[in-house]
This record gives sequence, C-alpha cells and structure tokens, in this order.
Amino acid sequence: MKATFAASSWLIWGIPVSFGLLGILMFAVRLVRLKRRVPQDPEQVILGAVSASLRERGQLAATLGELRTVHERILDALPFGLLWVDQRHQVAALNARGLELLGVKRGVVGLEATFVLEPFPWMLDGLAKVPGESWRCDGGGRRWELSRVEAPDKVGALLQFEDITEREAEERRRALRDRFAELGEMTAGVAHQLKNGLAVLKGHGQLLTRAGHGEVARELLEETESLERLAQRFLQWAKPLEPHRVDQDLREAVVQAVEEVRKRPVSRSTAFQVIGEGSAQADPMLLHQALVNLLENACQAMPSGGKVAVEIQEGFLQIDDEGTGFGEETLIRMLRPFESGRPEGTGLGLPLALKWLNAQGADLRFESRAEGGTRVFIIW
Repeated sequence: MKATFAASSWLIWGIPVSFGLLGILMFAVRLVRLKRRVPQDPEQVILGAVSASLRERGQLAATLGELRTVHERILDALPFGLLWVDQRHQVAALNARGLELLGVKRGVVGLEATFVLEPFPWMLDGLAKVPGESWRCDGGGRRWELSRVEAPDKVGALLQFEDITEREAEERRRALRDRFAELGEMTAGVAHQLKNGLAVLKGHGQLLTRAGHGEVARELLEETESLERLAQRFLQWAKPLEPHRVDQDLREAVVQAVEEVRKRPVSRSTAFQVIGEGSAQADPMLLHQALVNLLENACQAMPSGGKVAVEIQEGFLQIDDEGTGFGEETLIRMLRPFESGRPEGTGLGLPLALKWLNAQGADLRFESRAEGGTRVFIIW
C-alpha cells in the first residue's frame, strides 16, 4: 500500500518538475541562439525596406500601365466616336474613331473643350443636353447621330457620336425602293389592261381609215398613241430593276443624253453646255434614261428657251436650268408618282428618274437657284 502511494506521489511531483526542467532547457538554447545572431546594420534595414517599397510601386505602375493600354485599346475598337470632357471642361479622352470623324489629332486631349470643339458647334450643343435618348442633326455638311451617355458627376460628360450620312441615305433609298415596288405591282395590272383596250381602239381606227373616215380616224389614232405612251410609262414604272453597275464615264453619258434630247421638239430653243469630267459606278442604260428625263424636264421648264448647263465631277452631276423654278412643295409633289406640274404631263418623268438613279446607288436632289431656275444634283 505504501509502495503504491510512493509511486503515485512520484508521478504527481515528477511530471511538473520534468516540464519545468524542459522549459529551462529550451530557454537556455534560445538564449544561446540569440547571442550567436549577428546584429543587422540599421542602414541595411532601411535600404531593404526602400528597395521593397520601390519594387512594389514598380509592379503597381506596370499593372496600371497595362490596364490603361487595355482601356485605350477597347475605346479605339469602338465603331463610333466617344468624347470625354472632364469637370475642368478639358478633353480627357477621344477615341480613334472620334479623332477620325472630327479630323483632329491626339494632341487635343488635355485642351479646353470649347477650343477643340469650336468648329463643331453641334458637339458643344450635345454636351449641354441631358443624358437620354439619341438624336440626329446636321453639321459640317454631314448627318450625325449623338447620344449623351449617363456618367457619374465626378467623371464629367461623355458624348457618343457617329456620322450616319451614308446610312441615312441608304435607309432613304431602301424606303423608296419598297414604295416603288408596291406602286409597281399596282400599276402593272392597270397598264396591261389599258394596253389591251388601246389595241382594240387602234384596230377600229385603222378600220375607219380604210372605210374613208380619215378625219375621225386620225383623231382617234392620235389619242390612242398618246395613251399608248402613257401605258408604256406605266410599264416602265412597274418593271423590276436589276442594275448592272460598271465604271461609267459621266461625260460620255451626259453627251449621249444631250444628243438624244436635241432630237426632240421640246429642246428646239434650248442651248446645252457640258463642263468637266468624272466617273461613277452606274448602270449605263438606267443612267441614260434618267439623264434624258431630267434634261427634257429642264427644257420643259423653259418654254421660251434658255440654257441648260451640266457640270461633271467625280461621282457627281449638276444640272442647272434658267426656268421659273419650283417651290419646295411643288418639287415634293412632282417626285410623287402620277403627280405632274404640267397639265399635259404624266407625272412619271421625275419619279422614274429618281427610281432609276436610286436603283444604282445615287441620290437625286433639287434646289432653287438664287438667279432663277432649278438646280439638280445627282450624287453617288
């Protein structure tokens, strides 16, 4: 019993003593190691810290530089112009497409926005608008679509802009083609029915001539021929177009059209002048027909005679007459099918010219001349 108690006492006191001795030993070993450690030079400690800081700053600058490069590449890849004007009213950024559209250099970044955008007042007006829906406007002879982009106040103003001149012209041409196609389907049936009836009337007129009723027959045949020409115009209008565009010498096309119009009674008192040279991608036959209609219309605008001048440039034709001119409402009405400005007209001359030019990718425009008369533009 005593032996058991003695063993238990030894365990009770031996374990704490053992831990105590182990702790003293570990402390002694650590103390020896600390005494062996060589003390560091304070200057080396400071230089090491500075070097580490510079290394971290360099890595941060490299990361920021990469982010800036990626940011600029993303902006330059946008298909539209993007202008950023900061709170100091300076140009903070202008992407590659924006530089191209405005025709300015990258050096404008950092300059006053009012100075940079002075030649582009529509851009300044856009910056003053409230962010929201996009809008379209004219500027510098072009058509623009702009949108003020929502941005935090601390960023400044963001303006998205795009030159939509060609796109809007194509939209207008597409709308006209659709309208012409609808009218063509309607008039085709009417023209065929009219042509069939006229063939019967013409046959009776010829029978009257053989029967000795020459006077009556002549009047009937003249009216029949007039209606046949109208029916032919209807069929021209209804005919679907498949233009074959080639590199066309515009001067040659104008000269040929003038020669044909000279043969017609309407040009008897008209002098023609052809100036300049140029070419365009056009369908020769459709262009010829359109020019003949426009030149004939110019002659009809001058019943007492005058001069028709045609100026030619690359992808451009201008036709001037010395007639009485037309008001804007009259011009709009005359471009509608079957609405003529003259009692004897069919109302298809100018609409057909518009249709033929539109089919080959050209625009037809009119304006009144200050000195009197009408000016016609054909623009590819």
